Amino acid sequence: MNDQHLDIIDIIIPLFFLGLIFSLAYIKKGKIASQENGGFFFIGLFYKLLFALFFGGYYFLYIQGGDSVAYWKGANVLSNLFFESPIKYVDCLFSDPSPELLGQHFNSVTGFPPGWLYRENEGWLVCKLVSILSIITYQNYAAMSMIVCYFSFLGSWRLMELVGKMRKHARGNLIFAFIFIPSVCFWCTGLSKDTIVYIFLVYLLIRLFHIIAGEKIKFRNLIQILGCCFIIYNTRSFVLIAIVAAAIMAYGARITKRFESNPLAKVGFRFLYLSLGLLTVYFFFTSQLVTNIMTEASVIQQDFINNELYTGQKYEIEAIDASPIGLISAFPASTVFGIYRPFIQESLSPSLIFNGLESLLLFFLTFRFFVSFNILVKIQKIQKNEFLMFALIFVLIIGFISGLTSVLFGVLVRVRAIILPFIYLLLTVKGSKTIVNIPLVKEK
Repeated sequence: MNDQHLDIIDIIIPLFFLGLIFSLAYIKKGKIASQENGGFFFIGLFYKLLFALFFGGYYFLYIQGGDSVAYWKGANVLSNLFFESPIKYVDCLFSDPSPELLGQHFNSVTGFPPGWLYRENEGWLVCKLVSILSIITYQNYAAMSMIVCYFSFLGSWRLMELVGKMRKHARGNLIFAFIFIPSVCFWCTGLSKDTIVYIFLVYLLIRLFHIIAGEKIKFRNLIQILGCCFIIYNTRSFVLIAIVAAAIMAYGARITKRFESNPLAKVGFRFLYLSLGLLTVYFFFTSQLVTNIMTEASVIQQDFINNELYTGQKYEIEAIDASPIGLISAFPASTVFGIYRPFIQESLSPSLIFNGLESLLLFFLTFRFFVSFNILVKIQKIQKNEFLMFALIFVLIIGFISGLTSVLFGVLVRVRAIILPFIYLLLTVKGSKTIVNIPLVKEK
């Protein structure tokens, strides 16, 4: 595939990888799909593949550029470097971008990566990861997108099956949350940084919750966890901060269950747990990392607001005070922005319409959650369940940071897309009392 025209090879390659993906999915289905959910497996895969191709069409035909195309071009340059000099390719993969290395690695034959992308370590890492797909697909954008989408789908499905063992949600709600939310399928299945973050997030959570539930830590799983953490930290560091904080709270919810038969120990542990949680929040808001993020966000925010070159739809929040008190005071409004906006009247564009409709749905589900007669049962389930406790903390942190720092709706919907499944699961938890609390994995 190139910028001028389509050759026959540009059609054959995607069809070949499409067939390969469905063949691999057929084999994988027997291993990861339960009998209860298996009927939706290929429907969900086809649905996500359509969104991945829609995402590519949006950038190639409607935007005629953008970061997705830039990632593709950057990966192709690395692919050219691989065929010219595998040694230089490996050196480039394990070195940070610099003006000196740019001249050493690339030339008129390999081409040069987009300048803004090469200067951004996070974006350049995405190019490095995707370059492997560029090599095996003969630089075909559609094929690369479908492969990325396949991994996104498999991770979503496996996490869905794991969470389904809790029996805290109706099957339809569970499947919709992980497979069919439109904006998640749009932003987290195509060739983009958001998709890379989402893929490594779901695979990291699969491993983490097996460990939280008591499984023995294997060396292979530990390597996978460290690899996922490395990628997430070097693409969106605040997402990893949110994961760690939420995982600590989730593990606390797990430990609390051990004291159900001892009320005094239960109250004591909850007090200790609450105290540690408050200390964690304090250190989070006073850490230098958060201060740096928020200070930089303040500069970026004013740039977005005042610079006429940024033509996307914007929203405004009060000036950011990077002090702990200022961040805490900004928390409610920023979190609401990060979770619920853009509203339907702010979403009348091809890239935002799904988000506007989802905003209506989230408002309805939130209203239904808080006016339901069994709200205390739902809150208790969230409080006692390790995954739902993780989801709550994760949603609040990502919602706060994305709402506070994005300013452009086009940026906001991409950053917060990864929390939409968790929001939906929190708001649709079953209100009926269950006799048996089923763990994520079998106790040992």
